[in-house]
Amino acid sequence: MIGGLLKSTSSLAIVAAAGMFIGGLALTPAMAADLGGDCCADLEERVADLEATTARKGNRKVSLKISGWVARDIGWIEDGLGQSEFYSAGHGPSRSRIWFTGSAKMSANWTAGYKLRFRAAGTLTGAIKEAGDNNRSRATTVDQNYVFLKNAQLGTFVAGFTYAPTDGVANIALTGRTGSNSGGQNGWNSIAGINTFDLEQGSSQNAIAYISPTIAGFTVSVAWADVDDDATDDSGVDLWDMALRYAGEFGPIRIAAGIGYTTTDDDTDETGATVDGANVMGSVALMHTPTGLNVAFAAGTELDGGVNTLAADVNDKQFWHVQGGINQNFFGVGKTSLYGEYGEYDDDDVATTGDTVMWGLGIVQNFDSAATALWIEYRNWEDDNIVDGDVQQVLAGMRIKF
Repeated sequence: MIGGLLKSTSSLAIVAAAGMFIGGLALTPAMAADLGGDCCADLEERVADLEATTARKGNRKVSLKISGWVARDIGWIEDGLGQSEFYSAGHGPSRSRIWFTGSAKMSANWTAGYKLRFRAAGTLTGAIKEAGDNNRSRATTVDQNYVFLKNAQLGTFVAGFTYAPTDGVANIALTGRTGSNSGGQNGWNSIAGINTFDLEQGSSQNAIAYISPTIAGFTVSVAWADVDDDATDDSGVDLWDMALRYAGEFGPIRIAAGIGYTTTDDDTDETGATVDGANVMGSVALMHTPTGLNVAFAAGTELDGGVNTLAADVNDKQFWHVQGGINQNFFGVGKTSLYGEYGEYDDDDVATTGDTVMWGLGIVQNFDSAATALWIEYRNWEDDNIVDGDVQQVLAGMRIKF
């Protein structure tokens, strides 16, 4: 009897020992380290390597997505003074950037989320208008940092450091130039000082914004920001910005359009007096989807509430721009965009003519399998205010998304 008990006990011990061995293999690396042995050292080292190269969520409730792109140009410029140079710079219209975004369901109807975006600064191709403009800045900026609450019926409420509703409202195009210049007027609003929150403050601000749900293709967005831009004055500056956008299709015709209005109570007229100022801008784009033929038009103006010393009832700055081309997958690797463009900018703040004329043409080739676009483009500026004579520029660039 005792022998049978010993045999049974031995059998149980063997099973228990086997269970402990298997359970030990299932321990996490941290628990295995507590055993004091080095049998799992290689496994722990491998896990540490994986953790070092993996984006980890702070919790299981809120999602985390990392995305963005890197875009660079190699260019040549001749500034009309007999000076020319080759350079490498960040691509101005779609500079390199990285997003951290995420959201979580609060209820059946409400979603909470966040967005944090870093954007490469330094010299951009849009800032190079003559030889010697390039520099070696390696700065990086945070240009979006906000939280939001979204309801499918009520819309989205945003608080934080963000772009204005009018951002890109004069850049709407269906040309397929996302790899090159993403906008309809290709930075002309920046040249004219007609840009989002750009009456005096730059493109991003600590703001409160609202974005409506899309109804029949229309979306309305409004934002307000209070900015103290004067260390000697605590009154602050009120900035209001609003935009109306539309996207839809009518048979084979695709349409995208937008119009925006931005205003501040701290603009300055030609006499130096503080006045209410405002910008109005917009764009419309059409595409014939079967053929890829497309056209886009953009325009904007600065409305000065003060005194214009040059001529009565003349706006300070205004521009218009048109572009057209074809966007088709000719080679089976991704769409090819061929385009031409022409635009004019008038600055009545300048005592001379104040006019700038720009024309250009280019090609963008997308490679869908690699999320990559390559482009080459030529531009010519006739601008007496920036530099004497014509400015010529050739850009070859690349953007890869991740």
